[in-house]
Amino acid sequence: MKKTYYFLLAILLLLLSCETEKKNPVEGTWELISANWIFADTTQFPNSEYDREVKIIGGKHFLFIRQDTTKNDLFFSGGGTYSFDENKYSETLEFTSWVGDIGSTVTYECQFEGDMWIVTGPIKMEGEERPLWQLHEEWKRIE
Repeated sequence: MKKTYYFLLAILLLLLSCETEKKNPVEGTWELISANWIFADTTQFPNSEYDREVKIIGGKHFLFIRQDTTKNDLFFSGGGTYSFDENKYSETLEFTSWVGDIGSTVTYECQFEGDMWIVTGPIKMEGEERPLWQLHEEWKRIE
């Protein structure tokens, strides 16, 4: 009886001492709800009600696609690897319809509010002296 008691106590202590792995909050499927890109010449490109963009993030990779829903035209797409640490999210494009951006890495500030992911910041590509544009995007988790 004592052996069983000590065995069960050891298992309980082992379970209590194990830390559960924290889920990565960026992993999932996201739909772009609003976007505003402000370029140096003050041109703004807000997303249209006819645009639809979805981003899928899992493991170490991400994939996005944006489409004009009125004509079913593909605007752009791409994907690659990402990293996330606290409130910083970085993407490195390994393939994209913007061929000149393949291999580039961009880091964003981000925060989470319920099922919303808010991504902001001056966008500075690696090797650039100054930011190319400012970004504010709001994504809603759809899965």
